Amino acid sequence: MSNYVEKITHLGTPAIKAGNEHIEMIVVPEWGSNVISLVDKATKIQLLREPETAESFHDTPTLYGIPILFPPNRVSDGTFSFRGRTYHFDINEKDKHNHLHGFLYQEKWHVVTMKQTDEEVLVETEIDLSELPHVYRQFPHHAVVRMTYHLKGNTLFKHATVMNKGKEAFPWGIGYHTTFLFPEESSLFSLTADQQWELNERLLPTGKLIDVPNKEALHKGMDLREKQLDDVFLSAYQKRGGENQAIIYYQHANLGIIYQADEQFKHWVVYNADAKQGYLCPEPYTWVTNAVNLDLPSSLTGLQVLEPGEKTTAKSSITIELNHQ
Repeated sequence: MSNYVEKITHLGTPAIKAGNEHIEMIVVPEWGSNVISLVDKATKIQLLREPETAESFHDTPTLYGIPILFPPNRVSDGTFSFRGRTYHFDINEKDKHNHLHGFLYQEKWHVVTMKQTDEEVLVETEIDLSELPHVYRQFPHHAVVRMTYHLKGNTLFKHATVMNKGKEAFPWGIGYHTTFLFPEESSLFSLTADQQWELNERLLPTGKLIDVPNKEALHKGMDLREKQLDDVFLSAYQKRGGENQAIIYYQHANLGIIYQADEQFKHWVVYNADAKQGYLCPEPYTWVTNAVNLDLPSSLTGLQVLEPGEKTTAKSSITIELNHQ
């Protein structure tokens, strides 16, 4: 049997290594259930930006592996109102006075399942926000998030299930600050998007959508050298027959990384710092930045609500293809 899953220590921290004949991943539950490593076995290429030490991870935890953002991106002034309650999230982006990236990407998650079969490998982790006093103070709900990772063939499937186990409804959004290695001189990037959100100086949407410049190049595969990005795109999946994906193509290895998301992920943020750091973050989001404060239809912003007892699952996947066209 080529499938395997085992407990290991990674950079001094308990972790789970799982793989098959095509790919291998390392999940660190104590680091926000982060998939900190993803390797293509055929080429031995590490796909994700991986920290060299535990200290470097904790210095910038959203720029390694696949951080889970709940909720994703910015909430202006950390404040919004929903059904008569005003929420106050901590301001952790002080220069722009925003709350940024939610509560879970540095928290310890619990391992629920580790198993392998002839067909796949399965790892599940879970976190209960109501058990974290500093989170419950900001988001006073009995919300539980479960991550299901399963490896099948050349694909990592990621399913996020959000559960409302409390007595009050809450708004929710989730996303991933997926940080791929991206050698700028030999990589291309494409995205299924025709429009993007106009942003103000605090990187918050103004509410206006604008056409993507060079969108044909973005659809076909764009060279990002000298193209600094911290942009928010509206997925064009409705126009493209359900296709909702970002693709990274490593020309030097003739390898494609196809990052797909279901219809709940209505938005993508794309970030690459100054376009010279050798990484690229295509970030699928179920809601747009600051969705809770935008006076726009939820069908556009992606703002969703879970009533008491309800749960929902948002699905995404990362597929590795050699000789990708």
